[in-house]
Amino acid sequence: MFGQPAKSTTVTCPHCKADVEQQPGAGRLRLYCTPEHGRAWRRRMRHAGWL
Repeated sequence: MFGQPAKSTTVTCPHCKADVEQQPGAGRLRLYCTPEHGRAWRRRMRHAGWL
């Protein structure tokens, strides 16, 4: 809405903090480097009580 469009900014993997290339299209998804990083991040957040 304000500033740069969401698709033009880089996405950072929440697990390892590496930059992940954003795919063109509608919306902005939370992306991970690998599916394993997604599972590890969700597991860590679940054990911390966030999910």
